[in-house]
Amino acid sequence: MKRGIYLSILLVVSSVLVVDAATTSNLAILGVYEDRFANYDLDSKEYSPNNVDWPVTMVFWKNADVNKVKSIFFGQTILAWSKYGRLNDSDGWIWDEDRGTKGGPYNVNINGTNFTVYLHMRVYAPNPPDYMNNSGWGRYVLATTHYDEYPWEGWSGYSELAEKDFADIAASKGYTVARDWAYFYNYEPYDDTRNPDHIWLNNGYATAVMVE
Repeated sequence: MKRGIYLSILLVVSSVLVVDAATTSNLAILGVYEDRFANYDLDSKEYSPNNVDWPVTMVFWKNADVNKVKSIFFGQTILAWSKYGRLNDSDGWIWDEDRGTKGGPYNVNINGTNFTVYLHMRVYAPNPPDYMNNSGWGRYVLATTHYDEYPWEGWSGYSELAEKDFADIAASKGYTVARDWAYFYNYEPYDDTRNPDHIWLNNGYATAVMVE
C-alpha cells in the first residue's frame, strides 16, 4: 500500500528482441488484478518489440478518465502523431489510439546543456468509456511521457525527465502524486545510439497520480 493505491502488478508475458537494435528488449504485458496492458505504447497496431514508441511512465487512478487527465495539463492536442496503447480491461484486447496532450515551449537543462522542448504525454484507456477499472485502482488510465525538441521536433525522448515534469505540474495543482511508485519492467538507460532522434531514458518506475 502506498498513498492509498494498492500495488499488485504482475509481469505476464515478456517479448524478446530478436534483431532490430533500434527498438527494445523490454516490451511486456503487465497484469493488475483482472486487467492486462502493454508497458510501452506502439507505433501501429502491431504488438512487437520492433514497433514500440515510449514506455508507460504514469498511472492516473481512482476516478480518472482520458479527458479529465488531459485537462490537468494542456488539453487535447492535434499537433502530434497518433500512437497506440494495447489494453485488456477484462473484456478482451483492444487498441486505443491517442495523440496526447502537449504544451510548450519549456526550457530544460539536461546534463548541463539547455534545450527548449515541448512536454508531450499520450493517455490510454478503452474508448468507450475512456478509462479502465478494477477494485484496487478504481477508474484509471495509463500514460507515456517524453520531450519533443522545439520547434521542429528533430528529436524526442527523455521519458524519465518528462515524467518528473508532468508529476510536478500535477503536484502544483494539488493532486496527490506518488513518484516512482511501481516497477513497470521498462527500464531504459540513456541511449541515443539506436536512433539519434529517439532518445531513451527511463528508470522503469511509473508515477501514480490520484484523480478525484
